[in-house]
Amino acid sequence: MIEEHYGGKEGFWKFMLDRKNDNCLMGCSIKGMGKEGAQVVDGVPTGLILNHAYSILGIFEVQDPENKAKPIRLLSLMNPWGHGEWEGAWSGDSEEMKKYTPQIQAYNDSLPPDDQFKLDADDGIFMMHYSDWKENFSTLFLNLDFPDAWTGVRFSSCWNY
Repeated sequence: MIEEHYGGKEGFWKFMLDRKNDNCLMGCSIKGMGKEGAQVVDGVPTGLILNHAYSILGIFEVQDPENKAKPIRLLSLMNPWGHGEWEGAWSGDSEEMKKYTPQIQAYNDSLPPDDQFKLDADDGIFMMHYSDWKENFSTLFLNLDFPDAWTGVRFSSCWNY
């Protein structure tokens, strides 16, 4: 439905960029059976945790010098525990991270000082390619920041059957 509204296959990416531009706080999680636990795909641990919330810190694109027609779509995420990070493509020691360090560093340097992070730190902050994020995470949380000009009324009640 979101993809249809936002123009087809690329719609969800555009939706997420729009929410970022609206200054929405965003988070995500991976629905799993039972309690929190390590996510394992095809017998390989991913570094992610089932039934655990992650903060989405950034949604951005970097230019691929080898294919200028198609930017690389990335998300920066944070495990609030401060440790435990994605171990796949674009993780801290991955080939992708090594190859594109100048582009990632340029993005990081463009952020306000309080939002910048250390690329090689084991601090719970990590990068993921958008396609890996979509493949692994099942829930997106949004917190809309409504304009000050808006007003609202809250009612406390219960459901009546």
